Amino acid sequence: MGCDIHVFAERKIGSEYEPVQIDLSQLEHRSYGKFGFLTGTVRNYSAVPPISLPRGLPADVSSVIRSEYERWGLDSHTPSWLSVQELLAFDYDAPMEDRRVTVQIAPQHFDGGGTCQIGMGQKTTYREFLGAYFFRELQELKDAGVDRIVFWFDS
Repeated sequence: MGCDIHVFAERKIGSEYEPVQIDLSQLEHRSYGKFGFLTGTVRNYSAVPPISLPRGLPADVSSVIRSEYERWGLDSHTPSWLSVQELLAFDYDAPMEDRRVTVQIAPQHFDGGGTCQIGMGQKTTYREFLGAYFFRELQELKDAGVDRIVFWFDS
């Protein structure tokens, strides 16, 4: 069974946040490496140091997004949010180690959710690890005047 992410964009208008209609399909693409980067806790087989640990659903989240989150009920987990400013300010050229490996669990049966020991993974940068699509969507968020993304997972 897989795990998916649900991402919503918000802009602050006065003292309240409102949803921004923007295509977030690339951010919503199932990528466990990206999930690890965003939270450090969800399917982080790569053992990537996260930009932030989960923060919960913001107290001031828009009513539309709160309703969507509540609609998922027990199927949703690990809600969090990140400001576009902190996403833009992160040092994506910093080195990191992708420790995700495929392991054989039985004859002819393999699991791609293994994590190797420190120093045994692939040396890379966050930029290479996250891929070009991540930065295209980040630029689109900036261009659309989005203040933050709110997200959670289902499994």
